[in-house]
Amino acid sequence: MPNSNGNRFSPDTYIPNLPVDSCKVTDTFIVCGLGSLGQQTIVNLKRFSIAPFEVQITAIDHLPPDGWEVVNLPDLLVTPPIVGDCRQETVLVQAGIKGCRAILIVTSDESTNVETAIAARRLNPDVQIILRSARHSLNTLLQRQLGRFVALDATELPATTFALAGLDDDSISIFKIGDYQFRVVEQFVGVNDVRFNDMPLNRLHRRQSRLLNLKPQSDRRQPIGWATTASSVFHRWQPHVRVKAGDEIAYVEVDQPNVIQMPRVAARPLPYQKLRRWLEDVFDGNWRRQFSSFLRQEAYDSLRRVTVIAVGSGLFLWVLSVFILHNAVPSFSWNDAIFLGAVLILGGYGDAFGHLIEENAPSWVMTVCLLISITSILLVLGVFGLLADQLLSSRFEFLRRRPRVPRSGHVVVVGLGRVGNRVVRILQELKQPLVVIANQESPELANEVPVLTGNILSKLRATNLDKAKSVIAVTDDLMLNLEVVLAASEVFEAQAKPFSPVVRTLTQTFTDNLAALMPKSKVFSAYALSAEAFAGAAFGENILGLFQLNDQTILVTEYAIESGDTLNGRLLAEVAYGYGV
Repeated sequence: MPNSNGNRFSPDTYIPNLPVDSCKVTDTFIVCGLGSLGQQTIVNLKRFSIAPFEVQITAIDHLPPDGWEVVNLPDLLVTPPIVGDCRQETVLVQAGIKGCRAILIVTSDESTNVETAIAARRLNPDVQIILRSARHSLNTLLQRQLGRFVALDATELPATTFALAGLDDDSISIFKIGDYQFRVVEQFVGVNDVRFNDMPLNRLHRRQSRLLNLKPQSDRRQPIGWATTASSVFHRWQPHVRVKAGDEIAYVEVDQPNVIQMPRVAARPLPYQKLRRWLEDVFDGNWRRQFSSFLRQEAYDSLRRVTVIAVGSGLFLWVLSVFILHNAVPSFSWNDAIFLGAVLILGGYGDAFGHLIEENAPSWVMTVCLLISITSILLVLGVFGLLADQLLSSRFEFLRRRPRVPRSGHVVVVGLGRVGNRVVRILQELKQPLVVIANQESPELANEVPVLTGNILSKLRATNLDKAKSVIAVTDDLMLNLEVVLAASEVFEAQAKPFSPVVRTLTQTFTDNLAALMPKSKVFSAYALSAEAFAGAAFGENILGLFQLNDQTILVTEYAIESGDTLNGRLLAEVAYGYGV
């Protein structure tokens, strides 16, 4: 992460052979809102306070705190928390808005957050503003107006972590950079794994993948160069070390997009232009090409195509019947032949048959007239049949039945709030069978996934829970999430089946306690995960995503290298190994 002079570093990471200014550099930050997210953000900001770079934090809250989720939080602040309205100019000036590097506005009231951001920009045109907001369209407009502005959704940001944890496979993160899709995989190396077993580490950097981390199976003495601190994850190994069966490795792989040249779409011609082109082609002798292109029209034009063919065929049969009747039966005038031909085309052969008998028409004439009448009836039936088919198919489109609950190998998602909806969308993109339990219907998911509504605990057994892959409890009710996980655990224990539920919590304290109670569960505090992204954004970085690796949160960050930056002109290897990137 960068300091005020553009230097970037990772906490608790040794930076070899990179110049560091010996003078002390201080960065000042303001955090508005001391809820769970605000407290976790302060903790993560202080992790970047490493000599000679010091991070000083001032906090604002509208009420005196009753208690602290982080016990030693007051010790992390420069001054005791300021009690007041962060939207007021006097309160912001007291907190040091005119000299701070960034202000993080993370209260639970979005209107308060927006008002505070506007006030902060007026008082300090250069301050970096990090806003907690779920209004994506408003965030885009504010970013254009305010500049140096980042808006993050604290609830949706860690949704990928919940979704991938529920898959219970080797994937721990997916994210996109431009047109490229990346996937982070963490897996144990098997004896028969020819890709990794007994492979030197320097050969695991391949064209489509890069090694991130290696955990040996045993507690044997590790070679020199192995990581010894919690934050040392990347590039802390000797390249000659070989991977052994039972080791755990993590790597990132990329799927390159298929570049498709999109054809240019010409403007749609007007009706008279289409008619003029058709006549020109006909007179130029290109009528065959016009007719073949008409027959190759798309399926949605089939009704129009069949109707035109039926009308054309009917006109041809009408003209044919007129000439036959007038020439084969001398007593028929042109008017009689025209009207009698129309009767045949409309299926009135019985009416025309009497006239043919009276005029002693030849038998072949009556046979041809019968065939003409039958053909016209079949053409009319074809048009009406196709019309009825399209009408019925469009009607039944609205009456499609919702997909059934999968029988096995599916994921049960409990809760359809903002986090739950995002988790469902991610699982759909990954083609994972799932079933959702919610208190009420979701119009957005109608006819897409099976949704069971009503009492959540009573609906739990209706999801074929004993054969499910996992359960993801992401409601806004912490106690309901706990109740769901405990009820599901009883079902899996009765089946003697391994079970790793995914639980969303609101506080880090409860997360730690529940993880100790249920070691096999995957417990995540949404605010604790999001706080790392807020802290990273405070240093002016573009946070693309985050994931958990080696018991710590890894941020996917986009850097913009500027003139005078300490990274400017350095080799990628120096940046990667020196800064632990």
